[in-house]
Amino acid sequence: MITRRDFLKVATLAGGGFVLALDTRVAKAVIAPRGVRGPSVFTPNAWIRIHADDTVVVVVDKSEMGQGVMTALPMLVAEELDADWERLQIAQAPAAPAYINPALGAEATGGSTSVSSSYRPLRVAGAAARLMLLRAASLRTGIAMIHLHTARGAVLLPDGRRLPYGTLARAAARLRVPRDPPLKSPRQFHLIGRPLARIDTPSKTTGQAIFGIDVQRPGLVLGAVRRPPTVNGHLRDYDARAAQGLPGVLALARVDRGLGVVATDTWTAWKALDAVHFHWDERDYARLSTPAIRAEYRQAAAGRGAIAERRGDTRAAIADAARVIAADYEVPYAAHAPLEPMNCTAHIHDGLCEIWVPTQAQTGVQITASRLTGLPIQRIVCHTTLLGGGFGRRLEQDFVADAVTLAKTVPNPVKVVWSRAEDMTHDFYRPYSYHRLTGALDAAGLPIAWQQTIVAASLMRTRDPSAIKNGVDPTAVGGAVGMPYRIPHIEIDYVERDTQIPVGFWRSVADSYTAFVKESFIDELAHAAGRDPLALRRTLLVGDHEQRRVLDAAAHIIGWGRPRARGQGFGIAVHRSFGTSMAQAVSVRIRSDRLCIERVVCVCDCGLVVNPNIVRAQIEGAVAFALQAALKGPITVANGRIQQRNFDSYPLLRIGEMPPVDIHILPGAGPPRGMGEPGVPPLAPALANAIFAASGIRYRTLPLPQTLR
Repeated sequence: MITRRDFLKVATLAGGGFVLALDTRVAKAVIAPRGVRGPSVFTPNAWIRIHADDTVVVVVDKSEMGQGVMTALPMLVAEELDADWERLQIAQAPAAPAYINPALGAEATGGSTSVSSSYRPLRVAGAAARLMLLRAASLRTGIAMIHLHTARGAVLLPDGRRLPYGTLARAAARLRVPRDPPLKSPRQFHLIGRPLARIDTPSKTTGQAIFGIDVQRPGLVLGAVRRPPTVNGHLRDYDARAAQGLPGVLALARVDRGLGVVATDTWTAWKALDAVHFHWDERDYARLSTPAIRAEYRQAAAGRGAIAERRGDTRAAIADAARVIAADYEVPYAAHAPLEPMNCTAHIHDGLCEIWVPTQAQTGVQITASRLTGLPIQRIVCHTTLLGGGFGRRLEQDFVADAVTLAKTVPNPVKVVWSRAEDMTHDFYRPYSYHRLTGALDAAGLPIAWQQTIVAASLMRTRDPSAIKNGVDPTAVGGAVGMPYRIPHIEIDYVERDTQIPVGFWRSVADSYTAFVKESFIDELAHAAGRDPLALRRTLLVGDHEQRRVLDAAAHIIGWGRPRARGQGFGIAVHRSFGTSMAQAVSVRIRSDRLCIERVVCVCDCGLVVNPNIVRAQIEGAVAFALQAALKGPITVANGRIQQRNFDSYPLLRIGEMPPVDIHILPGAGPPRGMGEPGVPPLAPALANAIFAASGIRYRTLPLPQTLR
């Protein structure tokens, strides 16, 4: 075991980056820049370091926020390298161009891209290093490479002798890096596909793991911030004389839209902020309210917006239909609510700005710090810690800017920790969305037309306006466009509405609300036609073998079609997001008007599975996250103020409320696909459909009630 203090010891890198220890298997070795190979360190690429003492280090370039990248990504390298898994050491990558996520165009973790974007590059990295080690062994022994083999961190000679990789490091470092090394076939895998234990579990279990909120540095001081009570308000003026007289208060400074305090401890910083007399500029935001937003969105849904998708002629099909069904759906704002509140530590010294931060966006951290300090990007050193939950919230830079701004006021390292109230009331929420749908059935009861108007804020309007094409933000309509059901006439419209409430990427993004609407309304069409919801889906999914396969499996496992007990209902939903097809079936029972969730069945096809234990954990966590959003209180606004300030008014799912989750992973073709988010979208509609089956009540607004009247 190593001490908490030892966890924070870092090794200076030749390129200006650092390594933070995570547990006893995490390397503390020096990491050279890409392409640099010292006399005793074999560094064929940005992800592998092999030392003369036989230490093999794999560098992980994604943020670990519970999704298992500290295990899954090293498995890819170790598989092709034939490294000894039990002795492999792991290092967190520094912020550097070599680690840009090709799927996101920046060094960042999100969009369920960690394994899918790294699958081939990391395997190539391992295979190239292995080929160079074989070549070095061949040159040393005079034995042709065809007669040499590798296993468990060594080259094996025909006579049974082993040449550990460390003994070949110096020679291999002198060789040319192969550009396109051959990769193993899946039949040759001995690590990929195995349910290996997660490397970071021991340190998290013992409390030794270092999250951002745990960071300690010599001379560390603490910072806190206060922002206006209204969304998007601004600090006009303040009187801080009482705060400045408190013992332990070191500095005050304006931060974005608010005020920050630096003190010897967090409690003193918070008390100092309480002593400040603030004069806020609330502007027109004080008039914002949830009922007003709902009314505005409902009115907007009455018209038509920009065309996101159009197939056939929906108007003519609806006019000629045997039956027309219309419905409005509403999905509220939702907070990210990670258990670790927003925090960041920054220290400006010696021409550097060092930052210790639980972030999903290392490139964004460097850009933010560079803008605030005037230092070049190369002088911004980002140490990525473990993340106590991300869900998209830690892609943002507001908490990073707070720490850097306050670090400019004192010579010490400054750790800023947000209060839970600041965290809850100044989030970048999942957008509120309103949906108006019209479905048309033919004489046989089959859907022939689907018209949907989506009213929601744009995530890209302030982030990357160029992503908006012909008035359509793809992040607002994902999961609705490209619907797999074979309906001849489809039209999806998008109406952009900005209420000035900050919105951001929330786990599964638009799919979190479009799947609820799509899979609930397809159930409505089935019941209107007198058809079984499963049978109708199977009919409409002709040609989509993958989604039909996971749907059939989920239905079979839940016992679809069997006699149900009084008050019991089954619901089902299927959805493809981030490349992965996921079906979920839910069994509920209504007892004395109270909802009881008996069981959740999840079936997925996510392509090749690197580690089935991690996939199962991702799905189970996604179900908990989705249940929280489907059942618990929404984020609401009154008089421009977010009403929920802590977990008493925004309750999380309790362990006793978590139903049994039965997870099945079907063998899939092709490389790995996204897995962090696809478990979220189908849950809410499957649950709503189950409630309807049990009670006959159709709920079209989230959250769903736990007491039915």
